[in-house]
Amino acid sequence: MMELGKPAVSGEIARRLITAISVGAYSPGERLPAEREFAQRLGIARDTLRQALHEVAALGLVEVRRGRAGGTYVTMLDWATIAPEVAKHTLENELPAMRQLFDFRCLIEGTIARAAAQRRTARDLTKINRLLAEFRASDSMITARTLDRRLHGAIAAAARNEHLTDLSARLTARVTLGFGAEPYEQGFFDRALGDHVRLVELISAGDADAADRCATEHFRITLETMQAALRRAVRASSTGS
Repeated sequence: MMELGKPAVSGEIARRLITAISVGAYSPGERLPAEREFAQRLGIARDTLRQALHEVAALGLVEVRRGRAGGTYVTMLDWATIAPEVAKHTLENELPAMRQLFDFRCLIEGTIARAAAQRRTARDLTKINRLLAEFRASDSMITARTLDRRLHGAIAAAARNEHLTDLSARLTARVTLGFGAEPYEQGFFDRALGDHVRLVELISAGDADAADRCATEHFRITLETMQAALRRAVRASSTGS
């Protein structure tokens, strides 16, 4: 990825990170990816990433911790009290242009679920059901997000098509502002759990048509989560709270 000038790029990355926090792609208390991995994921130089993180840290939304458990962590401060205008501006500009992309992603995930229902093995189902049980027992949105990724990864593996798996990963990155971290908030957990239970049941039963429909609808949660964050950002910006 070609950088257009460090100050402009670092500022854009900082704004996207603030927005990612606002939509729940990174939760309070969560450790961000290691610097090298994070920079590679975003396609930028590490010094550009450091500058972006410095800008977000200056707002108090992330902090650097030293020691064995060191790294950059999202703080407990509420983004809506600190930078609602940033999230509002980013989401208002990004979401309208991404609607067809969100739709395409839903269609691809439906296709993956269909193939998984047709091709899954007993070993696949054992792994998928184990991950579903772990997801159900999630004690935080950080854990839920990790297990969500692993569960859908296992479903994609059961589809047995590397091109679909790769396309799914690239679409996830694009619809999550380049971070590849699925937005997750408590208010959507119960719905996601219900979707997961139903999807696993359909894949286990080999009902390809219904699994396709279920997954297509399930992945609309990402857009709805972002739209909910935008509504909150608008309210916070208008009230100054």
